[in-house]
Amino acid sequence: MDTQRPHFDIIWEQFDDFEFSEQPARLCRYAQAFSDWTAQTLDICQDSTIVEVNQAKVLLIDKYFEYFSIVPKRHRYHLSPRGHICIFHVFVQFYQELKALELSLTPPMLFVPPPPPPPPPPPQIAGVFIGEEIEEEE
Repeated sequence: MDTQRPHFDIIWEQFDDFEFSEQPARLCRYAQAFSDWTAQTLDICQDSTIVEVNQAKVLLIDKYFEYFSIVPKRHRYHLSPRGHICIFHVFVQFYQELKALELSLTPPMLFVPPPPPPPPPPPQIAGVFIGEEIEEEE
């Protein structure tokens, strides 16, 4: 090991005011329109049932592919968060919000419930039945 170089901790302590810059996320115009639609849909879904949340998930997929088919190619396949936020990022964010809402309505099972008890057996009748035969009159 090179003893001439300073240790990492010594270098790091020199930067007391080091911060990551918080730049606001830039949505492209397509993502902004898609985001507006998702915000309206989420407002509707807040006090809803599991069926309505599942319908919102289907609507989300349909709306995403509507945007996917009309936006320019560089926006269709823009998956990196660098540069700007595009329709894919809005899709993922809204899906996660819908999933959280779904889980709040029907939480996952924490354990497998025990199987139900078997039904009781049919009653057993002991004995022999003897009856009289009635002849028909002619």
